[in-house]
Amino acid sequence: MGKKAPIHEWRQARKGAFRGIVRAGDPAPYGPVIMGALVPRADARLFSATPSPPPNMLKRLTTTLATKAGRDTVLTFLTEGLSMLGMVLVFRLAKDRGDTDFERYVIVRRTVAFAFPVILLGTMVGLTRFIAMTKDAGVQRRYLIGALTWVLPLGTLLCLACAIMPGPLSWICFGSYAEGPLMVPLALMTFGIALHGVAYGFLRGRGHILHANAIQFFALAIVPCMAFVFVHDLANVLWWTGGCWWLVAAASCAPALLETVGMGARRERAEIMRYGLPRVPGDIALGALLTLPVYVVVRTFGRELGAEYAFACTLLNLAAAAFSPVALLLLPAISARLSSGQFGNLGNSLKRMTLIVIVASIGLVAVFELLATPVLKIYLGPGGEDLVATSRLVFAAALPFAFFNGTRSILDAYYQTPRNGVNLVMALFILLAGSSLHLLVATPWYTMGIVLIAAVGWLGWATWRDLRHVRTEIARLVARDPGSMHVLMVIPEEENGEVFRESKEQARAFTELGAEVSMFHLESRTSPYRLWRSRTRLHRMLRAARPDVVHVHFGSVAALWAVLSSPLPVVVTFMGDDLDRSGVPGFIRSRLGGFFSQIAAFFAAGIVCTSEQVRDRLWWRTEEAKVLPLQGRDHAGLALAHLRVVAFHDATETGTA
Repeated sequence: MGKKAPIHEWRQARKGAFRGIVRAGDPAPYGPVIMGALVPRADARLFSATPSPPPNMLKRLTTTLATKAGRDTVLTFLTEGLSMLGMVLVFRLAKDRGDTDFERYVIVRRTVAFAFPVILLGTMVGLTRFIAMTKDAGVQRRYLIGALTWVLPLGTLLCLACAIMPGPLSWICFGSYAEGPLMVPLALMTFGIALHGVAYGFLRGRGHILHANAIQFFALAIVPCMAFVFVHDLANVLWWTGGCWWLVAAASCAPALLETVGMGARRERAEIMRYGLPRVPGDIALGALLTLPVYVVVRTFGRELGAEYAFACTLLNLAAAAFSPVALLLLPAISARLSSGQFGNLGNSLKRMTLIVIVASIGLVAVFELLATPVLKIYLGPGGEDLVATSRLVFAAALPFAFFNGTRSILDAYYQTPRNGVNLVMALFILLAGSSLHLLVATPWYTMGIVLIAAVGWLGWATWRDLRHVRTEIARLVARDPGSMHVLMVIPEEENGEVFRESKEQARAFTELGAEVSMFHLESRTSPYRLWRSRTRLHRMLRAARPDVVHVHFGSVAALWAVLSSPLPVVVTFMGDDLDRSGVPGFIRSRLGGFFSQIAAFFAAGIVCTSEQVRDRLWWRTEEAKVLPLQGRDHAGLALAHLRVVAFHDATETGTA
């Protein structure tokens, strides 16, 4: 602590340091709810393998508006633009209330953006994805129920926690206990925006684009502004905002829910959670990147500078909102092309979209850095000049952040594993390391801005690295034989071992059936160091061999290790004592190994069991698990067909046992 200086000292120092300086940077993450949302499959035509663009802009626009998909696209861009203007206006309204309310409000909004992914638990991404992939209205409604069975209890628990412990939670967010009365309405806002995410994703997945865009604009732009116009106390502003978000979301879902009375959704709930839960760490890390710097600065320099950081990070959100429609359109379009095997000109389309995002983000950052002072003075009034230095500093992180936000859907579409989540967690580790240094050592006011730039810069680089890999993979898929299949089989023993002899015989049968098979031997399942070394070796093999799917034989540590290590879809074959641990010596070893098997089964892309008895030992997904003994060429053919389904999303699987 002991680092807090008089406000005027560091403010004057910042003005001198930043006067006349323009920093390069770029936009940022998505707005509070629109991340990961889907649009109808019809938008896949945006990435047609044989594009024929009109010769001029007017004709291009006319052609776009002539189709429903084109009108939906234009409407989505228009809605996001208007929503962004509404979010800009609400902060001006907060500033007009005075510095105290402005500081508290921007910290509230950053906290809501940080907390709501915990309530959603990744369900919105899974909900919209699965709804867009089925035409059965009953199944779509069951997916909605599945999402709500996770979100409603968690939102209720958050409100109860804030009601029971308002003081300690206020100290965490604001650096003092005085804002305790704001905590319950803050929790309601978090709950409401999470429900809005479910409703918005459900409507988009069903193709109700007009309705989805209407509630998006109303929730993000109209409701917060109306709260400041009609309500005077800040706590009541938060109550109004959160209550309206909750009611609008409930009203949007109510018609579908009334048709599902008595309808079970156990399988759909599990599917949504299985897809979304691995993405939660990444979602939380994304919110933390723009919120933890605020909490750290509040404790080292006080709430006033913390609020300036909160506002600057909010500007990143607003800048990223300009790229949200790109993400909204890319995910379903690319998913449809990948799942149908229509790779065609997809690589070139992705390259063009990447270039557009980069050029647009550079232009946006350059404009802000040049015009920050007049823009903020016009936007926030005379007091806006005090925010220029912090805003310019933090906005330098916008270039890599905009690149990530505009192209992240490509990675979501290609990888079944949460690749973006892994990159976000690594960026968060960089932020935490820099934050710890700032808390322990007396450093200048701009330290957290530099730390944020470093963390987000790494995120942008990691996204570019993974996009390059995706483009090379698409080029490989275009060039190869459409009927080919490459399986990487993981065997948990040394290369010359005999325990998994039948698994190796199945690998030979796969080869005889025309598949290419690479073998990976996991030589140790007990040493954390050797498991980490094996993970590095696996990644080298994946880069060299370029398989389509990973097939691990045996559960327990081997299956969980494969699920956590592989960026490709993983199919687990359970053999018996990996699920039935009654014959395994040792109390801890037997139960821990069985638990690892069940967790691996939950997150695996596919499950094969060698007998009905083995399948009955599963805690979940028993209906999806295939019963296929290892012996026999016919069983090997069925197993290979199942691997193809998992690897290529092929819905033509036949002959399941």
